[in-house]
Amino acid sequence: MNATQLKSAVDKSNELFTKLKMKYPSLNGNLFFSSPYGQCELTTNVADILKSFPLMIVDSKQKVKGLQLWQKINDIEAENKKNVGNLKSSEKFRLQLDDTVRNMEVNEDTFVEIRFKGTDYDMIFALQKDELISQEHTPQTKASIRIVLGVLRDLQ
Repeated sequence: MNATQLKSAVDKSNELFTKLKMKYPSLNGNLFFSSPYGQCELTTNVADILKSFPLMIVDSKQKVKGLQLWQKINDIEAENKKNVGNLKSSEKFRLQLDDTVRNMEVNEDTFVEIRFKGTDYDMIFALQKDELISQEHTPQTKASIRIVLGVLRDLQ
């Protein structure tokens, strides 16, 4: 899935979440990406995804280069925290990173889920049955509070 398709899936996820918040006024939470390999906040910024959830990015030469660029950026920023006077710029590497992530693909099997800020079990159990929620990926038991909107592939 490329960045344009990711944006489409994120937009649809946000629309669904807005509809759910209108149906369930006590719904308090946010959306995030998840898989068995990790999770991160919902975003269309592929560079941020690469940094916080690299396993969401499909393996490629661009991914390896992007991770190396993030390491250089992190090293410069860590060095700048130690050396107050002679600050180095990571801007060159950030521009290279922006260029590199344009060609990256994200794993379309990644889930979009709701992370709750409070636990209203009655609402969560009602959400499990809601037609806006993925019935295939949301566990239909009272033992689970996992609510999945869907996988990226199905949300675009």
